[in-house]
Amino acid sequence: MFVGTNSDTRYDDRHSTKGGGAELCFDAATGKLLWQLLIPAAGVVKKDPLFNYDCLNLGVCSILIVGDYLYVCPSNGVNRTHKVIPRPNCPSLIVIEKKTGKIIARDDAKVGPKILHGEWCSPSSAVVNGRQMIFFGAGDGCCYAFDAKPEPPAPGEKLGRLKTVWKFDLNAAAHREGKYRNKTGPSECIATPVFYKNRIYASVGQDPKHGRGRGELVCIDATKTGDITESGKVWLFDEIDRSLSTVAIADGLLFTADNSGRIFCLDPDTGKQHWMHDMQTPICCSPVIANGKMYIGTDDGDFLIFAASKEKKIINTINLGSGIVATPAIANGTIYIATQSHLYAVQKK
Repeated sequence: MFVGTNSDTRYDDRHSTKGGGAELCFDAATGKLLWQLLIPAAGVVKKDPLFNYDCLNLGVCSILIVGDYLYVCPSNGVNRTHKVIPRPNCPSLIVIEKKTGKIIARDDAKVGPKILHGEWCSPSSAVVNGRQMIFFGAGDGCCYAFDAKPEPPAPGEKLGRLKTVWKFDLNAAAHREGKYRNKTGPSECIATPVFYKNRIYASVGQDPKHGRGRGELVCIDATKTGDITESGKVWLFDEIDRSLSTVAIADGLLFTADNSGRIFCLDPDTGKQHWMHDMQTPICCSPVIANGKMYIGTDDGDFLIFAASKEKKIINTINLGSGIVATPAIANGTIYIATQSHLYAVQKK
């Protein structure tokens, strides 16, 4: 079992560093720490692993592996003034060879100068009409689809390119007229785009410290090409606020949550709302579905279990004493829940 966390807690007194991160490996059955990899703060790069790249900001995005390639978001964004983008030419996605660690390509979307605040989306992938594609929610508030196969470098360039297949603006036109951080202004895409039945489901959100604001959850036809903001729109659900939650879909039901603390159950084909439950506390966690149940946590430490059904039914609620931001993981009949202070493994006796 692998867990990413900060390095402030001394899991092993022989190795400790402040201000960075840590990758921990536990025995899934006992919780025993097997090993740890400490990651220094930005700007301090150690060469211990096979390869190591110092990304621009402290990102929260996950690495996507497809075949022989790693697809990574460098987490570009504004500086401390929140007004200046120091590196507007930085890519939104880079492609790294899995075996060598060599960067071989970057995206061609040129999002950098249009970034609203930062880029923290984790890319996803699926096959559409026989072509492997990469889906990414960018810092300009648009969702992009790229051909997963990098094109070779053009004459005079060192890196190849990920070719844009389509682009979809996730912000309503009226929101584009407002200012960023205002309740009715535009937002970036932080949640991972989810592929289901040749469609992409993506929403907009912001740093929860910016407060609450209007959001959208959009269902996109992934088979289109070009700017598909209008032609690719299957449906739009605008009764949701800004969201960091990646949607979960199973058995004809879609579950998601927003920063205002509301949990939604929708029809993934039509966007029709089956039910809503208001926790009245922020939710950054993403839902997960297993064995006919939906699991989700809140920033106040509440862990909820719902029946995965069109009718709202809460099976159980328990407070774990500390905020739950990470999505619960389920494997081998066990639910693993990471809070801001503890890691729990729960299973039937």
